[in-house]
Amino acid sequence: MANSLNATQRRLMSELEEIAEIVGVDYWNIRDYERESWTPRLHVMKRQLVRGEVVTQYTLIDDLLSTELCKYFLPGKKIFEQWKTKRFRRFNYYVIERLYMTQKLAFLKDVFSVPREIASKIEEINALRNALAHAFFPENLRAYQMKGRPAPREEIVVKYRGHDIFSPEGARTFATDCGEVTEFLVLRLKRKRNAGPVKIPVPIVGQP
Repeated sequence: MANSLNATQRRLMSELEEIAEIVGVDYWNIRDYERESWTPRLHVMKRQLVRGEVVTQYTLIDDLLSTELCKYFLPGKKIFEQWKTKRFRRFNYYVIERLYMTQKLAFLKDVFSVPREIASKIEEINALRNALAHAFFPENLRAYQMKGRPAPREEIVVKYRGHDIFSPEGARTFATDCGEVTEFLVLRLKRKRNAGPVKIPVPIVGQP
């Protein structure tokens, strides 16, 4: 049948189910747990799924920014070919890997024509990722406690562009923005006219 799984796909499905149980996001098995734990477990599962997606999308965008830096400072061969050279690996290990996303974005804005809305979304994605990656309860961070504090007795939530990131609306908005940023970096990124490739001067013999 056209919709049947082959052996590799069945194995992967089995591994996914097993991994989901190991990391605790097997919400379809919620009735197998103690009834008193259903609500807190479901809350944790939802947060874990969103947190994983935020980190994944952040990592993809950060990698795309890194690729543009490498292409600019080490022009020539394609990236996968450059990986074979020690020069490229050293540049990646000791320069690219030590830069934050915001530093890479600053370079991008200086060399490429980056619309304000794209730059703003990258900055918001970066801020959200930092909050979710560095705090188990990001809503307790000062940024969310002090900014836009709700009325008394209302729950403080981690918002992304006006929506609770742990809600379908927030997750959908985040996914849409990440898609737009990724599409721009891959398909529509263009250099400014005065931003040519780096030219390394040839040293004069005898000059320190």
